[in-house]
Amino acid sequence: MQSLKNKMMQHPLLFLIVLFGLLQIQNGRAETEQENADDVGLSELIALGIKNNPRLISLRGAITIAEAQKKAARDWPDPQIRFRKNWGSNEIPAPFTETRTESYTQQLSRTVINEDGQEKKSISEETVNRNISRTITEGSDKTVIEETIEENSEENITILPNPEIFEPGGTRTDAREMIRNGTETNFHDTNPFADEEDTQLQFRLYVPHPGIRKARLIRAEQEIKLARAAALNQERDVVIKIREEYEQLQYLKAKIELLELEESAAKSYSEIQSKMLSNGLITIDKIEYVESGGLSVEGAQIEFNSQRDNLAARVGLKNSQRIRITDKLISPSIDLDHTHLEYLIRMSLANRGELTTIRAKEKIAQSSLNESRAKKIPWFDYVQAGVGREEEGGQRTEESWGIQLAMSVPLFSWLGHESEVREAAVASYYSQKGATQTIITAEVVASYENLKRAKKYRDRAQKHALAQKEYNTEFIERIKNTEKHKLEKIRFEIAQNATKTTQQRLAAERTYNKALLQLEKALGTSLEKVFIAPADDQVTESALPSKVLIIKNEASDKRPSKKDASPNRVDPRLQTKRKFPIVNKVRSGLRSLTPKIFRKKN
Repeated sequence: MQSLKNKMMQHPLLFLIVLFGLLQIQNGRAETEQENADDVGLSELIALGIKNNPRLISLRGAITIAEAQKKAARDWPDPQIRFRKNWGSNEIPAPFTETRTESYTQQLSRTVINEDGQEKKSISEETVNRNISRTITEGSDKTVIEETIEENSEENITILPNPEIFEPGGTRTDAREMIRNGTETNFHDTNPFADEEDTQLQFRLYVPHPGIRKARLIRAEQEIKLARAAALNQERDVVIKIREEYEQLQYLKAKIELLELEESAAKSYSEIQSKMLSNGLITIDKIEYVESGGLSVEGAQIEFNSQRDNLAARVGLKNSQRIRITDKLISPSIDLDHTHLEYLIRMSLANRGELTTIRAKEKIAQSSLNESRAKKIPWFDYVQAGVGREEEGGQRTEESWGIQLAMSVPLFSWLGHESEVREAAVASYYSQKGATQTIITAEVVASYENLKRAKKYRDRAQKHALAQKEYNTEFIERIKNTEKHKLEKIRFEIAQNATKTTQQRLAAERTYNKALLQLEKALGTSLEKVFIAPADDQVTESALPSKVLIIKNEASDKRPSKKDASPNRVDPRLQTKRKFPIVNKVRSGLRSLTPKIFRKKN
């Protein structure tokens, strides 16, 4: 031990590993002790199921995402800072030569007056042919032009005769050739071949389209409602499934107790026969074989344990032994004689998650349609302001300021078919809503009728069990003076009959509970929100989470007023009939399906 201590002191890492292991073991022990500390009832099972259901965890995350997306829908696009810089480099060109040919003819009339006052007239016609050659050499500071001109001209002069002075006319031709060379130098104030720079700085702001932004905000809100509806639907499914399995455990536990009583009665009767045989009260030929129900008890116990393990696994409970099962299977009662079927239908149309989901999807499709319509309205895509500067040869040559607006032209949006697609989606969800309302109405009617049948079956089973119990008591009292062997046999047969009758009553209770859950599924909400619980002094403790449920007697005579603050008050949303067109549509059918006592009085 000392050597291990020394090694750990020499190796700190080993010490930390050992310490971490001890802490983990201690934490595991603490968790195990905590897990085994308390029993878990139905309410705790429901809480665990809601907490640990993976689907619910995912849907709760979807709600958070949808809420964040709504905040993001309000955001503006990030602005842009745009920077642009261009560089240009001009190369000095190599010397190049230009050649040009000119040809023209000019005619001239002249009159010359000499000192004697005599006129001399002539007409000259000159034809000129000129070839020009220019060699240009560009430079950063000057341009040199070397030019050579070759010119050939021929002039024909016609002298008109003058009869007054007896001067004859004549013709003369004069031909000339000329070559002219010259150089021209032009100096530049700036270098035309210097490097050029163009710098621009711009700020661009993207302005959201108000119509599109509004449609997207509405869609984000409906996405939140859709996510919440999905989570609520899943939570209801989890709760109902846990209740179904818990009630099945109640039934199995009661069944096991009955089988154990039957087995105990069989063993007791067998032991009595053995004692009577030993005492010589009966002969061997009078002994009857009694079948033991041990195997039946064992089979029911295996089914119970399997069901309990499945329920524990469903809610994430490691130790299924912690599940606490109430002793008796007691069913809540509903006063069906004072329940309006139309009221139940209206409550189901207001609370069913399928309708909530379809309504949210319909509004999402409507917002998408509004967005596509908003795209057809012109709007500024962005506003941009900027400054610029141009430089040449390191010197600023120009500065500029400007603002720019860009507007989309919804030409193709007007010509496109996006709105038709959105309208088709809205129409589709509207049709789905109507069909779903029809199905929900039928489910409520079927569940209601099934509950009435189950209630009659339960009531008959309870009356039969009570009557059988009273009869058995009276019969045993009448035959108490009977021979002991026959008396014990009759008691055993009565016990078997009582067990069978109790099993029938339990099966009826189970059938009634299933019908209640079926109705609750059809309503889409808990029965406590639909019916009113009586006073506490009128309620017996139930094995189910809710107590005995009945509806007010006034419900058969009048509707709950808007001022009524009781849970039985109709949701204000239900006061608007246009929100539930299916009710008006099937009103006549409901009156034919509903007994007269359930019909609303005028």
